[in-house]
Amino acid sequence: MKRVIFAGTSEGRTLCEQLSQAGLEATVCVATEYGRAVLPEMPGITVHTGRMTAQQMADFLCDTELVVDATHPYAVEVSDNIRQACAATNCQYIRLLRPKTQAEGAVRVSSAAEAAEFLAGTEGAVLLTVGSKELHAFTNLPDYQERLWPRVLPAAASMEICKKLGFPAAHIIMMQGPFSEELNIALLHTCGAKWLVTKDTGAAGGLPEKLAAAEKCGCRVVLIDRPQEEGMTPEAVRDLLIPRKALRFPLFVDLTGKKCVVIGGGNIGAHRAEVLLRYGAEVVLVSPDGEAPEGARHVKRKFRPDDLDGAFLVTAATDDRQVNHTIYTFCRKRNIFISTADNRDECTFFFPAVRTGADLSVGVVSDGSDHKKTARVARAIEGILREESR
Repeated sequence: MKRVIFAGTSEGRTLCEQLSQAGLEATVCVATEYGRAVLPEMPGITVHTGRMTAQQMADFLCDTELVVDATHPYAVEVSDNIRQACAATNCQYIRLLRPKTQAEGAVRVSSAAEAAEFLAGTEGAVLLTVGSKELHAFTNLPDYQERLWPRVLPAAASMEICKKLGFPAAHIIMMQGPFSEELNIALLHTCGAKWLVTKDTGAAGGLPEKLAAAEKCGCRVVLIDRPQEEGMTPEAVRDLLIPRKALRFPLFVDLTGKKCVVIGGGNIGAHRAEVLLRYGAEVVLVSPDGEAPEGARHVKRKFRPDDLDGAFLVTAATDDRQVNHTIYTFCRKRNIFISTADNRDECTFFFPAVRTGADLSVGVVSDGSDHKKTARVARAIEGILREESR
């Protein structure tokens, strides 16, 4: 099958890595040399660089069977062109959707122009993290040269746009992400910002770090919502393109004294916390409700990124899919073992059904397709261990 991926995002890059690791081939299209530079060389992956019109895309997709649109969620025109090209060439079109991030307390607007209109009725410095192409919408503010601090990519084109729009050099922040929470805090302090304007770029685009920094700095957030569209999650796209490997290697580790964080105070979270305690772990349960088992430390509030500090492993078991996804993303970035209770694709370890006895410890996991089978086998093993203990 000839596959083409329109990338330029971290999700597109990850999908290419997954295809390469699975021994599959694909052509990945990026618009700029910078997009090409951030893609590592991968066996089986061919890179095409350059912007294309819808007609040029159609010519390029000749004999292609499947196209994955993994472009930026705000690249509306590019996605429209890809869809037109796929329709013209009878290619299967798949839109890869970046998961959204919850942003409690943010002022939600539908466009950069609406964000500028809202800011016109406010006071205080503003850190703009919307990219250089959207900056023109904010020049309608009467005092924009004094109030606004645009953060853009360190490219000549970005600087040229800022200069043409009249932003003073002292207010132009040219940096390449990803941006940590600490760096966002430093920039907000440097600007003296009372407002942060950003797009809903999701966890992959660093939105959780921005929101956490704004909260700690007492800075209000103006969030530009994404265009509405239909598509598939990164995990669903991966499963469609790559045959799954069902078997998982059983790894047994000593948890004595190691910090293990359970996020979510429901039945699953409480059970996992209790199991970890049995193996000598230092368990921290983070949840505004529920009860922690005896021996665990209960942090009664919602999850914060700093809850992961010093953690050996984490289990995400909240009833909010987006929160669990955000926790998974943070753990992957920090190389922390993570088991996500509601999504097997967001696990770097799998929490087993544990049975002990006769000085033995047995864990059972499946490929996620039949939890009842796992429970049956665990009960059977429990019976064997009882017999061995007599």
